[in-house]
This record gives sequence, structure tokens and C-alpha cells, in this order.
Amino acid sequence: MHFHTPDWELALFAWMNQDMQNGLFDAVMPLFSNEAVLWVSCIALAAMGLWSRRVTLAVVVGMALCIAVSDLTCYQIKEIAGRVRPHHSLPGTRYQDSGVWKARPADFTTDKRSGSSFPSSHASNAAAATLFLYAGWRRKALWLVPLAIGFSRVYVGKHFPTDVLAGWAVGLAVGGIVLVVYPSLCDRIRSRWMRYRLRK
Repeated sequence: MHFHTPDWELALFAWMNQDMQNGLFDAVMPLFSNEAVLWVSCIALAAMGLWSRRVTLAVVVGMALCIAVSDLTCYQIKEIAGRVRPHHSLPGTRYQDSGVWKARPADFTTDKRSGSSFPSSHASNAAAATLFLYAGWRRKALWLVPLAIGFSRVYVGKHFPTDVLAGWAVGLAVGGIVLVVYPSLCDRIRSRWMRYRLRK
């Protein structure tokens, strides 16, 4: 699939990636985009929630299922779409390399024919997990997480704005489907486990 990036999206990307540049965002946004930081944070929050009994193991497993299905779905779409990431395709793009902020020169050109920019898996995974958690724990502040992650992906030059919007859409769709299917799946697993225990 060939992507034509419209002028409005290029302008929006430049505003988010370059015009909004400041020291605080330079320090914080890479953390929201760092997969290792996100996984450690998720595991820590899940452990705290289980320990304080604010969330159940079923909720944690459901969120993990949302992330797994969302990630797999995005991977399949990326393979078809093949959109090149902005830090590999756009002059002037700010990005991090080994913890150091850099910018593509004005005469930068790319020789990449394909990439994995569309849609944003980070945005999709965050939206899917948040929707699942929000269904049982009605806290509007939860939605700040996918918003911050989505913004960070554009700020660090890894995605175009429409990549993030598409990621959110995929994540919400996946989260909605899991919410419908998950209860019956849990009941089936519980029923089989009970039959197994009764046979012993």
C-alpha cells in the first residue's frame, strides 16, 4: 500500500515533533515510548493492584490478552501497509538515537521502500488494555495513558499522527471484542477445570 501523506498531516507532525519541543518533553516522552519501561510499569501496577485487591487476576489476564491480540493485529496490518516511519522518511524529523536527540537534515532523503509505521502498536495496545480496565474500573484518568503514549510516538519521530489514530481505533476494536468474548471464555475454562478436578 502506498501512503500519500497530506499537507495537513505533515504540518501537524512538524508541530508535534518539532514546534512543541522543550526540555521536559525531551526527558519524559521517550519514557512513554520505551517498551521496556512500559512493560515494567504494567507489571508493577498489576502486582500492586493484585496485592491491594483493587483488580483481580482475571482482569490482569484479560488486559494481557487485549495487548497480545492488539499487537498481533497491528503486526498483520503493518505487513500489508508498509508505511515508512517519519524518522526514516522526513527531513527535519527529531528522533532519539542511543539516548541522544538528533534531527534529519533538510536535504535528507530515504532509500527505504517499506516500513512498519502504520498503525502504531504502542497506541493500539494502550487503548485496548485501557478499555478493558475501564470497563471494570471507571476512572476517566485511565485514558490519559493511551493519549500520552500516542503523543509520545509522534514526538519521538516514530509515527505520523494518522498512525496513532489508526492504532487507537484498532485497540478500541480489539478491546471491545475481548470484553464481549472474555467472560464466556473464562466460564468455559472454569467449567473444564472443575470437570478435571472432579475426575481426580
